[in-house]
Amino acid sequence: MRPWKQVINTSVDHLVIQGTKEDRSELQMYASQYFPQISELLRRLPRVILLMLKTNDCLRSVNNELVKGSSLESFLIVGRVSSEAVLEAKWSQKKTLVQWLKVWLEGFSVEARLWVMQFALWVLQVRKALTL
Repeated sequence: MRPWKQVINTSVDHLVIQGTKEDRSELQMYASQYFPQISELLRRLPRVILLMLKTNDCLRSVNNELVKGSSLESFLIVGRVSSEAVLEAKWSQKKTLVQWLKVWLEGFSVEARLWVMQFALWVLQVRKALTL
């Protein structure tokens, strides 16, 4: 959890956790403060969403151990896999040519957005490398 001012920040990497003691204590404070609401929300979520959240958590943990820091790439991975699963479910339900075209356009749109996000991440990495 992050303070609302930080959540609505427009920078690309505004939610990256640095891993400092202050960050951890802040997250622990928010988690303990909102534990009942968090528990209720998790109870109501579909199992598929819980699996996606846990997958994201595992990816972030592995990435943190490998590169010693948080990375936005795990969000792209989860986004890509999740969108593929949603589109696959929609493909299985298509019946008419119009529905097929709608699903195809939706998939193209999602893929384009993911590509733009991947490009933005690459630009951030290049910019960061040039400032070192």
